[in-house]
Amino acid sequence: MKKKAVAMIAAGAMIASMVPAVSAYSDETEVSVSEAPDYSKEECWFQIPEITKDVDTFYIYATEYIAGSFEEGAPDYATLDNAEMLQGVSGEYVLHATTFEDSTNLFLPYYRQAGLRYAGEIHKKTGDVDAALLGIPYDDITAALDYYFENYNDGRPFIIAGHSQGSAMTLLLLRTYFKDHPEYYKRMVAAYPIGYSVTDEYLAANPHLKFATGETDTGVIVSWNTEGPKNVETNAHNVVVLPNTRSINPLNWKLDETYAPASENLGSLIANEETGEVEIGDLGADAQINLARGVVVTNAKTAPMDDESAKVAAEFFGPDGHHGEDYTFFYNNIKDNVAKRVEAYMANADENTDEAPDYSEAECWYKIPEEITKDVDTFYIYSTMYFGANEGDPDCAPLDNAEVLENIDVEHAIKSSVFEDSTNLFIPFYRQAGMSFALREMEKTGSIDSALSGIPYQDITAALDYYFENCNEGRPFVIAGHSQGAAILRLVLQGYFKDHPEYYERMVAAYPIGYSVTEEYLAANPHLKFATGESDTGVIISWNTEGPKNVEENATNALVLPNAISINPLNWKLDETYAPSSENLGSIVIDEKTGTTEIRDIGGDAQVNLARGTVITNADAVPNDMAEYTGPQSYHQDDYSIFYNNIKDNVAKRIAAYQAK
Repeated sequence: MKKKAVAMIAAGAMIASMVPAVSAYSDETEVSVSEAPDYSKEECWFQIPEITKDVDTFYIYATEYIAGSFEEGAPDYATLDNAEMLQGVSGEYVLHATTFEDSTNLFLPYYRQAGLRYAGEIHKKTGDVDAALLGIPYDDITAALDYYFENYNDGRPFIIAGHSQGSAMTLLLLRTYFKDHPEYYKRMVAAYPIGYSVTDEYLAANPHLKFATGETDTGVIVSWNTEGPKNVETNAHNVVVLPNTRSINPLNWKLDETYAPASENLGSLIANEETGEVEIGDLGADAQINLARGVVVTNAKTAPMDDESAKVAAEFFGPDGHHGEDYTFFYNNIKDNVAKRVEAYMANADENTDEAPDYSEAECWYKIPEEITKDVDTFYIYSTMYFGANEGDPDCAPLDNAEVLENIDVEHAIKSSVFEDSTNLFIPFYRQAGMSFALREMEKTGSIDSALSGIPYQDITAALDYYFENCNEGRPFVIAGHSQGAAILRLVLQGYFKDHPEYYERMVAAYPIGYSVTEEYLAANPHLKFATGESDTGVIISWNTEGPKNVEENATNALVLPNAISINPLNWKLDETYAPSSENLGSIVIDEKTGTTEIRDIGGDAQVNLARGTVITNADAVPNDMAEYTGPQSYHQDDYSIFYNNIKDNVAKRIAAYQAK
């Protein structure tokens, strides 16, 4: 164990008492930066612990290079021997990082952080501090993570946490480093980037990440910013609170405005600045989320500041900001929550540590063509086959799950086989989200994305990586799916293909059928476009199928989101032009006893209902048996089969149009 002497310095008090009102620094001043840390040396770590727990925490400290950063000629970034930073880290360890020590092995590296003056300048120019962190601080922390994972972690689950600048850095890492290292990310119990904003836009742009929805969910982001009522009343400017930010209540772990009285607070950490000691006490720290600001509001008692200190603090965090107390007000509740998330993770250790598929192994694929006979491929993602409703069932299906193996042949027969006449068909196995898990997440968040953005998305993107690097050989491709497969495909289109334009430019079309593509989704992803006819390419083709009763009753259908868009699979129009069943080239019907299929006429007409954003049919088919979730007349399971030959014909036409270009 290696610990430096502890000096008690509260971050909020430091900023208020030490930051001058005006910077003496000039943009033309020459600055110097010390050499990068060598994390094989102990002196580059504040703490390397003895390993006594099953889980680690990697903690990134807040801005401690403050007053010195405003001195004339001061460098933008602290050197590793910066006295102000070293002293501040000792205080932050006691007030913040120790909350993780009861349940985890705490690792805390030094890094060359951005000074407050420089971070403030960047924030004014850009609206956040990312540009100040990318470069030297980011390079140091990623080097520390590399060394930690390669030499210290030994495959243990971990938490990553920080405060203020450390939290902004954590958010950078989650969207970059951990996206590039899914082998590490799958072992993340939780991330606690407390004291910096996690925004709706950030989460939408990073579908592999999800925000916490309760006190024990794992693989999630747990975050808040703390303010008093005056900040809300005056709509005060707070540099760490960005538009459309989210917070979770650190007392009741809810996302809504349910009030948590101080009686639910297990104890605040109070620092005695005279003695340098800390104790647990009652500061009256209640908590309630203000959804409009996206912050946690508290009436906690705080030590008074002198007028000048209060003025400087208000310039950064508003007249009633409690940035320095994000941890200390709720210290014991955070400690308790860390223990609960660790316990929840370990209880599901078999699922969470289940090895990801190795897509170089043939058994990880349901279908890989024995020989390539077509000029175009299809990569297909199958729908939900695993329910997972029994006690002890994992959230996501293991690869050898019997339900998946029993049903995937039927899915191929009546859905994915539609692509085989025109393309080489690839279908990977993946650890899909169970129906029960997906429905729970939908009830909490309004969509199933949070259930899909972890293990299922990681598996599919790993399969795509292998496919493009080893199987595709530069051919154009179609990508398709149904239901959960379609919902994952939406995430792939907005994330994976945005990051891989070299693949995306060869996409003939995407068929995410059986889950909603909305106007908001398209607006948020301008690199994507919805089909406008039967032969345009590089487009999204999608619909959800219902009967007239769902329209008449305005039934709730969990698969149909507000402002959904559907295209008519018979006439390929976006308006309400009716397509009679005479335009249907044939539906596919399976004999459940023999498993054989045949093409029939089942009266499958089609008309788009613009108000619902669905395709309405009078086909002779059996409605979905989950009326509670999809309405009395949903034909979700027949999204493909009713229009089977028309889809087959359309795939051929889009390929011909693509090749003609």
